[in-house]
Amino acid sequence: MRKLLIPFALAIVLLLTTFVVLQIARGQNQSGQSGELIISSESQADNTRQITAPDGTLPETNDSNQPLISFIDSPTSACVQPDTTKNECFINWYYMSVSADPSYLITMTVRLNDFGFVGIYGGFFQTSMYVPYDMNPRGYQVACGAPGSGGDPHWGEAYAWTIRARDSGGLGAANYGTTYCPAYTP
Repeated sequence: MRKLLIPFALAIVLLLTTFVVLQIARGQNQSGQSGELIISSESQADNTRQITAPDGTLPETNDSNQPLISFIDSPTSACVQPDTTKNECFINWYYMSVSADPSYLITMTVRLNDFGFVGIYGGFFQTSMYVPYDMNPRGYQVACGAPGSGGDPHWGEAYAWTIRARDSGGLGAANYGTTYCPAYTP
């Protein structure tokens, strides 16, 4: 009987330790640049998009009534140099779009990391926000930069950007990316 007691006690201790370790691992979450919990994240090359929530705001269950916010859709970021005789470029997106349900969208902001905030769009009791390129007809003005100034010898300056959206339920979404401009060669 004693021969069975020691292996049985050891098996119980190992089983309990396994459950404790799994609970600790399950409770760990990634945190974003603002210290928020990252609910979901996608990356492609140097570009990343995330959905975040303030720490402690998400229920443990998969409740179907739980507030949702979409990824921000911001395809085709472009840097255009309309006059090649000037060191003047403009960054814009084909469109920027985000939706929330059942919460309302409060803001969507555009930040060129070298300059700070360059655009803010406010929602008013709306569950989706769509900003077409022609809301900023020329885009955001930046210097084109000398060849290689952004790290690529064939292009000019590179500008990192962040687009963030926030809803009335406290959830957020963010896109991070980099846009290269044509080189200015006087």
